[in-house]
Amino acid sequence: MAAPKPKNKKKKKRNLGPLIGALLIGGPLVYGAVYFKDRTFNHDPQQKAQGQAWYKEHAKAPEMIRLPDAPLILAAKEAEIDPHVRELPPKRPLRKQIPSEVKPRINSVDMTAKPQPPAAVYEEALPQDVYTPAIVPNTERAPVIVAPQHLQPRWMQYALKMDVPTNKPMIAVVIDDLGLDRKRTARTLALPAPLTMAFIPYAKSLDKQTATARNNGHELLVHLPMEPLNEKLDAGPNHLNTHLAHEDLQDRIHWNLERFGGYVGVNNHMGSRATTDKTVMSALMAELRNREMLFLDSRTNAKSVGGEMAAQEGVPFAERNVFLDNVNDKTAVLKQLSLLERVSRKTGFAVGIGHPRDGTIDALKEWLPLAQSKGFSLVPISQIVLKKQELS
Repeated sequence: MAAPKPKNKKKKKRNLGPLIGALLIGGPLVYGAVYFKDRTFNHDPQQKAQGQAWYKEHAKAPEMIRLPDAPLILAAKEAEIDPHVRELPPKRPLRKQIPSEVKPRINSVDMTAKPQPPAAVYEEALPQDVYTPAIVPNTERAPVIVAPQHLQPRWMQYALKMDVPTNKPMIAVVIDDLGLDRKRTARTLALPAPLTMAFIPYAKSLDKQTATARNNGHELLVHLPMEPLNEKLDAGPNHLNTHLAHEDLQDRIHWNLERFGGYVGVNNHMGSRATTDKTVMSALMAELRNREMLFLDSRTNAKSVGGEMAAQEGVPFAERNVFLDNVNDKTAVLKQLSLLERVSRKTGFAVGIGHPRDGTIDALKEWLPLAQSKGFSLVPISQIVLKKQELS
């Protein structure tokens, strides 16, 4: 008997619906991704590396965010501001109209309350340029106040007396922002003399601190607070502001210059806006000439008119060549000191400005004892002014 034939099994039909749906939906997505990817990243298929994912061709190496390394002194709450300091209210209408969104301190200070320290106690971001001005003959300047020795101007009377070799390039190191951080100020004043110490006028115990500086063989400046370009920075109580009327500018200049004595002149604290304003600088130079004082332009702005206005008014002046401590690191400061040496060898004299920072103090401890053996004369700022004004 023949075996029965096997029944024909019906072939199972595949459900192609999901696959078709995926192709219908996914296809445009893939095409769109390629389409927009090419336009977003400007992909060039000719430059595609074999076997390399497209996104790796456009990935950038991570970049560090770099901010200006301003010479931070200390937290604002730690600033030793004199509790007796009061902001001088303006007597006259403001010289300039201030934008409504800016609320200046001079209009919002409670005169009965204790003064608050600046929101940020530091210099504005300092230029990294090396400034080497052209020497202008004295014939193009107003006459400088010069008198016989017994009638010397006040800046010469307060200047350190020293014999400076005429055959050596001179270097003056100026330390700004002194007085607010008394611990680091004391460490700075203990450095080998002669340095030039610039004290903030609203610090505590100025008479005691400046007397220590003088007794240690250093020369003194008033580190005069002036308006910066950055409106978020506060130069401190009674700073010179471009919005002030002339009478109020004079009041603030007088206030700052009366905070301590025995100094040879002033240099600007911040001031990247104020030092470009001829009205402010003219008022300052007129007072410095009356008081027979010198001016050191810190040059926080390359457009400063400080030197120009000083020359017009016959005020003895000098200008900063190198900032020493944009970076608070001993090695970085030593590198800037080497740069200062090169400027001094080229021009015959140079001015470096630093701050009471740990890196600066450590670098100066190492560099100062070696400077003379390298062939330089370390001098206070008055000697640079004498040289620059061709009075020495």
